[in-house]
Amino acid sequence: MGKTKKFWRIFVCVFFGITFIGVIIFMAFPFTSPRWMTGTISLSRPESAIRRDLLRITPVGTGKEDVIRIIEERGWTLSWTRATRGYFIVRGQASDGATPAQLEDGTAVEIGTQSIRIHLGRFRVILAVDVCVYFAFDEDSNLVDIAIRREMDVI
Repeated sequence: MGKTKKFWRIFVCVFFGITFIGVIIFMAFPFTSPRWMTGTISLSRPESAIRRDLLRITPVGTGKEDVIRIIEERGWTLSWTRATRGYFIVRGQASDGATPAQLEDGTAVEIGTQSIRIHLGRFRVILAVDVCVYFAFDEDSNLVDIAIRREMDVI
């Protein structure tokens, strides 16, 4: 009887240990949007990986209308489009705008002469994280660059 009791104790401890570790791992991985929402782009990956995937879908030189068509086909949310202004890199982070002082002192740089911003999707770690993408176009409406911005929802 002693061996059987010891076996079950060990079995129960191992079972609950593995279950506990599985739950912790499951909770640690972000809950991403369904793949059909993001066109097989995993939002929890590093920004450089998301950018690389997007550049495969919309390579540099792609026309603005083609980028808009791809956005619509994939079900991504178009936040805005600007015909006379690019997006900004402010202190290393993509942004909708910059102050004249930031542009003057070099802490902000405008990318492109036209731009589009989309909401690629949302995932959760503990808080919700929105992934936004900025597309910059030249004066001929050809894609010149893509930037990724993550925005954490703390409320």
